[in-house]
Amino acid sequence: MFPVAIARADLAAAWWTPVSLVLVVVPAMMLVASTFLTVPRALLTLVCACALGYLAATLLWYPAWLGAPDESARWAIWLLQFPSVPSFGLVVMLRTGLALTNLVVATAAVHTANQIARYGELRPVELLSVPLSAALAGVFLAVALAAVRNVRALDERHPAVLAMTATAAANAAQEAERSRFAALIHDHVIATLLAVRAGPPDPRLAAQAASALDELDRSTESPSEFTAAAFAARIDQAVAALGERGSCTHAISSPSATYPEQVVDDVADCVAEATRNCVRHAGPSSQCHVRAEFGEGAVRVSVSDDGVGFDPESIDSHRFGIAVGIRARMAGLPGGRAKIESAPGRGTVVTVEWRRP
Repeated sequence: MFPVAIARADLAAAWWTPVSLVLVVVPAMMLVASTFLTVPRALLTLVCACALGYLAATLLWYPAWLGAPDESARWAIWLLQFPSVPSFGLVVMLRTGLALTNLVVATAAVHTANQIARYGELRPVELLSVPLSAALAGVFLAVALAAVRNVRALDERHPAVLAMTATAAANAAQEAERSRFAALIHDHVIATLLAVRAGPPDPRLAAQAASALDELDRSTESPSEFTAAAFAARIDQAVAALGERGSCTHAISSPSATYPEQVVDDVADCVAEATRNCVRHAGPSSQCHVRAEFGEGAVRVSVSDDGVGFDPESIDSHRFGIAVGIRARMAGLPGGRAKIESAPGRGTVVTVEWRRP
């Protein structure tokens, strides 16, 4: 529309065209620029600025008009072609009432101004273009609103899906455990009991009973333990994916300390998730450092980067990587906890800790 704005600049005061361009273009450019940030900021404010800027530019045309109609100017005002655009932004932000109000007011204002610029008066028949334009734009606004609502509904169902998945996995694990114990009891315990006969005990039966007891003992043994050095090696494996962008240091205050297998697995998985987030979100030139501290019955690992950072409060609590991959994993580990510290432009620090209950 820039050529139209220049061609019809003579119909209004010289100040109106540059002012209208600033009011309409600058908020729109700021809105687009905000969407390129890692965490878009002030979107609703910028969308409202786009709507108000368009309306202000249209209303300022009335005092700026020089009073000379030009009937040949079909687009006497360059704003005529897109009064509904700011309404789409309001719909995406789920401000449907404001979107419809803006659509009707902006369309009526700009079509009225265009009528005056062409004829010097209002022609009711030609003003029928106002409801026609608003109705046509309304169809697309309805499509946009339906799309946004569907996306929001999917987002709201996401935690329920995760919960259902976790429940199904837990049920499957319990069923597998039941099947394992059922097989153990059937093959060893019941088989031994059924072999009992009256009379002197059979030495072979005693050996079979002892074997069954051994199998039961092994089925309830605690998970295997890892040394601090082996634990550190698992952390190194998680950091290796960073390549030259990552580094890792260890502090082992108790070399003889051991850690349950579940603790080693969960902490290493959290570190891997944090390093993957660094690669995806911190920026291509960011560096990541991992520091692991191993003590008697405790471990603390921090993953810090100097990337773009983010506002932890603005991150959807249902994000799988943070919610499930780090926070929920450590919350489900007895004695475990996770902490995430970050701010825009100040990097990110993810800390996971475990203390033996």
